[in-house]
Amino acid sequence: MIPGDILAWLLEASDPSVCYRTHTELLGLPPGAPEVVAAKTAIPMSADVRGILDRMNPAGYWLQKNPRTQAVVGEGVEYGSFATTHFCLSYLAHLGMDRTDPQVARAAERYLDLMQPDGDWYRHLSCLTGYNIQTFLLLGYREDRRLQRSVQLLLDSERADGGYLCDMHKGKSCIRGSLKALTAFCELGPQYWGHPSCRKLLGYFLERGGIYTRKDPRLPVNKDVQTMIFPFHWRAGLVEILYVLSRMGFGNDPRLGRAWKMLAAKADPSGRYPLEWTPVQSPWKVGKRGQPNKWMTLYALLARKAIE
Repeated sequence: MIPGDILAWLLEASDPSVCYRTHTELLGLPPGAPEVVAAKTAIPMSADVRGILDRMNPAGYWLQKNPRTQAVVGEGVEYGSFATTHFCLSYLAHLGMDRTDPQVARAAERYLDLMQPDGDWYRHLSCLTGYNIQTFLLLGYREDRRLQRSVQLLLDSERADGGYLCDMHKGKSCIRGSLKALTAFCELGPQYWGHPSCRKLLGYFLERGGIYTRKDPRLPVNKDVQTMIFPFHWRAGLVEILYVLSRMGFGNDPRLGRAWKMLAAKADPSGRYPLEWTPVQSPWKVGKRGQPNKWMTLYALLARKAIE
């Protein structure tokens, strides 16, 4: 049961994307329900969506100065920090936008055309590949031949330990890239969950209790996995890990018990969950750090719902 005050908070009309996803994903209302239609209709003109689309170059990309190199990037596949094209497309997808919007379609088509013949976008970054696959599935490109190339690359790219890495590094897998690969598998659906690459990847997470090191199960892998992070990007936050594993049917796995306890301890007395980290460079302003957050609360509730 969801407390009535929290449900009313998530359903506020001032945040139509949260409202829409609460109605459809948390409450399970059908697409034609009046409440769903009203929220969906309001999304394209919401402040969150306009704050992203109004920054888009008319040709279909977002530019940003790379804080490390100071180079302006985004017209190609190179990216800056949380504000170039693949980030913005992901934000729009999570806000409930898709390819039926002309601006979104223009940017999505252009970015898909930048893909390499083997399905890669940039230096075989597994975090980028997995992230982009999820984005384009949400945007409505499941049957697109370009996206299918990237899915095949995902299936063929796992490491010996069951996780994922990239051309930039050698050795054991990276939990950040591995999580993005898992989110892609999650969105691809059950028909992919039995694939050997996905089964090994699930083992990679479950054997470490979701967020801990294999060598010492008392130690979290890094700071990310203990943190409430949104929007989702290349970091591997606590809610995202549990949400994905729960959606894939493993939420009740006893090995995740300590991670669930960590998440439960984050809630305030009313049951709201805080936003602990969000990128300042992002054009999508999801809330203030340290404050109760609708998106964090929604995803925590969705993760719990998948268990139940």
